[in-house]
Amino acid sequence: MSDLTIFSAGSFRHVIQELIQLFKCKNPMDINAVLAPAGLLRQRIEQGEHCDIFISANLQNIIQLSASQCIYNQQILAFNRLMLTTRDEPQYKNRETLDMLLDPHLRLATSTPIADPGGDYTWQLFDLVEKRYPKQGEYLKRRALQLVGGEKSIVPKGEIAAEYLLKQGYADVMVGYANYQAYLRHRGLCCHLFPPEWNIKAIYAAAQLNENSATQQFFHFLTSAGAAQIMYQHGFLSE
Repeated sequence: MSDLTIFSAGSFRHVIQELIQLFKCKNPMDINAVLAPAGLLRQRIEQGEHCDIFISANLQNIIQLSASQCIYNQQILAFNRLMLTTRDEPQYKNRETLDMLLDPHLRLATSTPIADPGGDYTWQLFDLVEKRYPKQGEYLKRRALQLVGGEKSIVPKGEIAAEYLLKQGYADVMVGYANYQAYLRHRGLCCHLFPPEWNIKAIYAAAQLNENSATQQFFHFLTSAGAAQIMYQHGFLSE
C-alpha cells in the first residue's frame, strides 16, 4: 500500500500532480493519486476503498461523505466557474455565450450530473436559464449530450474533455470548467465566459479522512498559501 492515497477530482489533476511533486521533494514517500469525477470517487470511498485525502470539485460531496465517514479536517481550497468552449471557426465569432448555448442547431456536450460535479454545476446553470426563459432550461437538459464524467464517458483517460470531444466531432459546443481556458486557447479552441448574472461558482474542497502522519503533513501543505498560489496559476480562483 502507498504511504498516502489521494482521491482527487479530475479537473484538479494538473494542480495535484504539481503539488505532489513539490511535496515529495521534501517528504520522500509513495503517493498514489486517483483522478476521476468526484461523485464517483465519493461512492468508492463509501463502498470501502481506502483514501487518505479526498479533493472534490463540489463541497456537497464532502458533506454527503460525512454521513458515513469520519472527517478529521476539511477546507475549501479554491473556486472555479463555467464557460462554453467551441472550435475556432468563424460561425462562433462575435456571438453571445448564452445565444450559442441556446442554439438548438448546435450539439451540446456536458458532464454527467451526480457522477461529476461539472454536470451538477451545469444543471444549476440550466435551472437559472429555466427561471429566466421558461422551458428553455428543461430543453437544455434533454438536449445535452452527457459525454464525460459518468461511467459511460467516451473521453480517454488523461484527455481534456472539451478538446477531445470538439476536435473529434462529437459535439459543437461544450459547457465545462473555466480553469482550462488558457490551455484550450493554446490548443486552437475558443473559450466563451458566461456573463456575471449567469455565473455558477464551483467550490473545490478537501477532506482529511484519518490522522496518520503522512495524511496530516500533506493536508497541511495542500491548504497552505503556497499551494493556493499554484492553484491560481492553473486558472482557479480565490473567491
